[in-house]
Amino acid sequence: MRGRDLLLIVVAFAGVAGGVFTPALGLVFTPATLYMMMLILYLSFLRIDFASLSQLGPAELGQVALWSLLKLVVLPLVLWALAAWLAPRWALAVLLLAGVSAGVTAPFFAQMLGVDAARALQVTVFTSLLVPVSLPGLVRLLHGAELNIPFSHMFRLLALVIFVPLVLAYLSKRFLPRLPRALERGQYPLTLVLFFLINLAVFAPYAGFLRGQAHDVLVAVVIAFLLGAASLLTVLLVVGLSRAPAQSLAGGVGLIFVNNVLIVVFAARFFGHECPLLAAVYMLPLFMSLLPLRALAQRSRGRERA
Repeated sequence: MRGRDLLLIVVAFAGVAGGVFTPALGLVFTPATLYMMMLILYLSFLRIDFASLSQLGPAELGQVALWSLLKLVVLPLVLWALAAWLAPRWALAVLLLAGVSAGVTAPFFAQMLGVDAARALQVTVFTSLLVPVSLPGLVRLLHGAELNIPFSHMFRLLALVIFVPLVLAYLSKRFLPRLPRALERGQYPLTLVLFFLINLAVFAPYAGFLRGQAHDVLVAVVIAFLLGAASLLTVLLVVGLSRAPAQSLAGGVGLIFVNNVLIVVFAARFFGHECPLLAAVYMLPLFMSLLPLRALAQRSRGRERA
């Protein structure tokens, strides 16, 4: 485990605690949550070789397709079925969180783990393009309810969060080559501050509920960690069977680091409190996953060198 991993976890949990116990401060930053995510993504994109994004041969395309299928279809169906059996009240919340696209922060975490951030970005982009169709379809099929989020609205939001930082990073590298080098030196401390503020902002609106509904919060935390464990076990299985484990892990990062903030935003408008609550507390296993993933990344690189 690296000291940076531990520091990021501590800062992230401090942001959660700050949102719960000082919600007035967190609410100041809540409207800027998506913009802070965009800034994290912009900083990650500055370190990516953009030429590699378009170099998808049959093997690479197959790997991106595999992770996308697991992320958008297989895992959501399996986890929803388990939740419908064991905790039916939380089944819809599990489906929404499990079926959302790979996270816009996945490239950043891939860089932290020392694996290919471009592959993580490919999975993020691919799943983000498909999720406006796949997630409403699953909700309607399994719950008989419409996910009343227009395709155009979701697509515009995802395009804003992903493609605006991507274009800005490309233009920065092309026309302002000194800027990426200057920002790279301060990327990690700036990212720490952003993750702290994002967690502060995400948890602040639910502070009263979190303090007053201890039983539901505890159940949500347990389910969130079980979802994180299921995603991690899936990554371990696929990477263990892969001939290029480090490359495979780069794609699998998106199974764990997901767009849960989008579910917080959308679910709060259309569903009961279980859905945004589960998506919010998923922040806890999300950051804790850095520890086993760090060990897996080191082992995967060792296997490729052997």
